[in-house]
Amino acid sequence: MKSSTAKICLGFVLLAIGCGIYLLFRSKTLYIYVWCKSLGLSGYIDILRLAVLHWSLPNFVKYSLPDGLYCAAYLCIMDAIWHEDNTWKKYLVISVVPIISIGSELLQYFGIVRGTFDMADLACYLISPLLFLMIDYKKIVFCFDNYKSKEL
Repeated sequence: MKSSTAKICLGFVLLAIGCGIYLLFRSKTLYIYVWCKSLGLSGYIDILRLAVLHWSLPNFVKYSLPDGLYCAAYLCIMDAIWHEDNTWKKYLVISVVPIISIGSELLQYFGIVRGTFDMADLACYLISPLLFLMIDYKKIVFCFDNYKSKEL
């Protein structure tokens, strides 16, 4: 149980960092500002934006890192929710966001999906699930070995 709580907390921290980068360093035309305005947070965000106005972040941090953080947050939270389930269904659910993210970036490259392909975005989308796979490798192998043995 402690592990699940830690994963959920980590997921929300990653989500908060990604949102913070968007709110403080990105254009105010993004949807997140509309949500914040409807929550009455615009004034606070403007104060924070003024406080970091002279900070210079690399474009990678401003434009690509939040995407990877969102993907990692999803993986942490879904893994925590499904922590007791070690079936292929768990990994199917967990893989939805990374597959859509990676797929949409690749489809942008081929001009099938509207948007601008960015190799840094693709790298961030790939790193999160790769880290997850490296950390959860033994559980995933056990899950699929267990599934194969049930079918035989």
